[in-house]
Amino acid sequence: MKPIAKFLISVFFLLVGGIAFAQSGPNNVLVVVNGAKITAGQLNEWVNVAVSEGAKDTPELRQSIMNDLILREAVSQDAKKSGLLTSGNNAFKLKLAEQNAVLELWFAQYFKAHPLSEADVKAEYEKQVALSKEPQNTKEYKLSQIVVGSEADANQIITELNKGASFATLAQEKSLDKSSGSRGGVMGWALPSQLVPPINETVVTMNKGQFTLKPIKTDNGWHIVMVDDVKPFVLPSFDEAKAGIAQALVQQRRQEAVGALMKNVKLSQPGK
Repeated sequence: MKPIAKFLISVFFLLVGGIAFAQSGPNNVLVVVNGAKITAGQLNEWVNVAVSEGAKDTPELRQSIMNDLILREAVSQDAKKSGLLTSGNNAFKLKLAEQNAVLELWFAQYFKAHPLSEADVKAEYEKQVALSKEPQNTKEYKLSQIVVGSEADANQIITELNKGASFATLAQEKSLDKSSGSRGGVMGWALPSQLVPPINETVVTMNKGQFTLKPIKTDNGWHIVMVDDVKPFVLPSFDEAKAGIAQALVQQRRQEAVGALMKNVKLSQPGK
């Protein structure tokens, strides 16, 4: 979460400045915005969050937060009055924003119980050091892929590629892997040992600019893989690599958290 203080809007300081912030009960009304009350409890709630993120509880901070609360209330009232909240697909956007907030809170709780430590990052780096010493990992490959559900669909795509169709366009339109598909199929750089078989065995036989002329079957579907680039693998120092490793481990743990959750989820389809 980004520090809340960075989001506070204080451009109205001169308009609403001078509010007294004497110690008072949480229900004490500090200001009324078109009939809506902003209480000391609401202000203290925001101040406590800001302080937990490193800010100091000062009169200036409280004034800035109060300005923000007033603006938020005014905008909220105007949005309701104008019908903005139900216009178009805005109701869906609000629901989606709430669901996304719940997701992030859930993941934050998971990482609180399963923190990522410097030792975890170092251990992953040592694994990469060991991998770099394996003969097949002397080169790393920048790859793109298109994943489809059947061999026939894969062969059709290969036919289109042979006729000059754009790999990136086909990936965006037809790949079942939406993560790479949204980027034109690009997966990024990888060592052969980091790839699932038999993709790992195939890419080492390919040159830059080539794509597989036969579909590759894995547990995830049928793949058409393209080698975008090849370069000798040079292992970066730990200091150079740790940020990227930590980011990859965070994504891995997010996937593990989802996997553990879904194992206990019971799905059913009405009428089946």
